[in-house]
Amino acid sequence: MVAYLFEGSFKKQAKFLQFARQLKEPEPTTILTFEILPNDCLSPTCQEYGRFPAVFTLPTFPKDIQTKLDAKQPCHKVSTDRHKIVRILHETMAQYTMYPTNSEYIKVAKALIFRYPFLKDMEGNGYSTWHMSLKRQFKAERTLLVHHEVVRNMKQKFGHHRSPQAPENNQGSITTSVRRSSDIISVSGEDESSIDAHTQVLKRQYLKAQPDSCIVTNAMTKTFQWRRKEVAEGVRADTIANKYPFLKTPAGLCEEMNRIHNIENLQHRFREEFLPILPKVLALAKGKSPLEKIYLQAREESLSEDLPAMDFKAGLVLLPIIFKEKVEHHVTLEEPGTPYPTTQMTHTDWKSAFTSRGPSVVKTDGFELCRASDLEEGVLAAFCAYFVFNMAYPPNRKRTLTFVQRCILKISKEGDKPLSTTVIRILNQLY
Repeated sequence: MVAYLFEGSFKKQAKFLQFARQLKEPEPTTILTFEILPNDCLSPTCQEYGRFPAVFTLPTFPKDIQTKLDAKQPCHKVSTDRHKIVRILHETMAQYTMYPTNSEYIKVAKALIFRYPFLKDMEGNGYSTWHMSLKRQFKAERTLLVHHEVVRNMKQKFGHHRSPQAPENNQGSITTSVRRSSDIISVSGEDESSIDAHTQVLKRQYLKAQPDSCIVTNAMTKTFQWRRKEVAEGVRADTIANKYPFLKTPAGLCEEMNRIHNIENLQHRFREEFLPILPKVLALAKGKSPLEKIYLQAREESLSEDLPAMDFKAGLVLLPIIFKEKVEHHVTLEEPGTPYPTTQMTHTDWKSAFTSRGPSVVKTDGFELCRASDLEEGVLAAFCAYFVFNMAYPPNRKRTLTFVQRCILKISKEGDKPLSTTVIRILNQLY
């Protein structure tokens, strides 16, 4: 039969017979046995992890990192080195738990800073950025372990809820405030009639080509407490600015900041603190925005004597980028689409904005607050407007404004919240 099927081919006949024999052989059987285990052995935490040590010992880092640490090089300023350190610390902690407590995170971060003090943060407790980096590393690693029983149980136990962020109101006025009620000085020695007399003096002086600075300063000082009371009560920014017209000038806004926080010569302090870090600001912004490319192209075409002013202007424009915020939320060529103080440049394109000097306009709460002679004056006026009109920093520009306030202008008061981890991390690279 086989010879008939595969006539003339002994090789095919042999293969067919071999295949037929395999079909006749019985299939192997598998016997499953079950054993009842005690409940405490079913927990992955008991099976895989041990108790977190009371005294954490730093692990051995890779040779390249350890060499830099021994040489006291600032590894926390180099992202690749920092990531390696965090990864090694995470792997060591993960041997004990995938859900470290806050005290365990702090214990590890403190151990790192104690062993290598040059890795301290510039601000705060010295280890907050390492603390947050470890938390984020664990969170990222747990995302890949969604089917792990420990991770699944913790998700079921605590869940994940995120409250929606309130959008900016493009038409209504701003009602939030960053000033506490205790900051508002009680009004004494003035009433509505005297305040009205002072405001009339201010309006007459404002219409003059050369106002008398002594008269203006005297009237603004006498109405200061009343004005702060009106701002605290929620009077609109345009109403306040029209009533006290010198608040519609950059100089008037800076002088009001001096009354609030006792800061003299705000522009001089800003330049004095910003110029030393300007090269690092530009370096951190490199390759992170199309605007940076436009600036570099314009710089190549400019004369050497024009470069310092151009670099300073570029630093002001690109500063939000290093804090992962949008430039147009702070400085824009278009009409601002937000009620918060924004500096609008009068140039037609960004190349001319970088290369040529020109006026700028500060707009807030839907109206033009003041006109500035250049970008620097406009940026400072917009910043002062937050304090003068008691506005809260919106979330999408809070990092940059907090940096300017606390690190450049050195404005802080008792009870202020600590700087965010993102701001501290940038500080470590700038200073």
